[in-house]
Amino acid sequence: MKLYSELAEYYFTIEEAGRKFSDEISFLREQFKRHKINTVVDMGCGTGEHVKELFALGFKPMGVDASPKMLEIAKERYPYCEFTEGKMEEFYIKQAVDSVICLFGTFNYLLEDEVVLDFLRNCQKNLKQAGLLVLEIWNSDPIHRIKRKPITTVSNVRQGDTAIRRNRGFRMTREDDISIVEVNYIYNLNQKDLKDKHTMRVFSYPQVEKFLHAAKFEILNVFGSYTEEKYLKTGARMIILAKKRS
Repeated sequence: MKLYSELAEYYFTIEEAGRKFSDEISFLREQFKRHKINTVVDMGCGTGEHVKELFALGFKPMGVDASPKMLEIAKERYPYCEFTEGKMEEFYIKQAVDSVICLFGTFNYLLEDEVVLDFLRNCQKNLKQAGLLVLEIWNSDPIHRIKRKPITTVSNVRQGDTAIRRNRGFRMTREDDISIVEVNYIYNLNQKDLKDKHTMRVFSYPQVEKFLHAAKFEILNVFGSYTEEKYLKTGARMIILAKKRS
């Protein structure tokens, strides 16, 4: 996927256009204070922006990502933070932490049931007793209703001398118990086009609830946004807080 390799230096600028990063950090800060969190692992940390902000707030974060290019940029930009390479469903931390977070669309790259369970069970191993798991997951209901969307421009951003236009469309390629979506992008960088395809899985809340129960997690809350809006079945995403059970 070119977003995590050829476009890695522009990754956060591109993604930030469709989000409010300050809300995400405020949400994490308040939840971590509420649950007495100190040590954190960011699974799928990308180029390290959440790790950097959490470090600045006094937490002890570590970023884990499977993309060497993303980590190269993270280490170059934030050399005072800790980053390491690893697959989210396999990475093992020698010393258990208070919280594991998995944000943006990272969770949605887990396509098969067993891989989802491998990841959640791995979180179990990496968390201290009653540790906190924070998941941001793209919701399946709106995708099932739309099924297909043509490629259109979704953002125009600039980083340095590079103007970046992001065009996105999608189509469902599987609609049974496993809902698979092919997301197609065309990036225009100073008039040069770059095509990129991502195969992802979208989830309903009952599916996620079942996976978390099987992996011995108790759901504490589910929100529809980082400003703690109520989760709606028709909403674009769910933000889940879960606690490790013994």
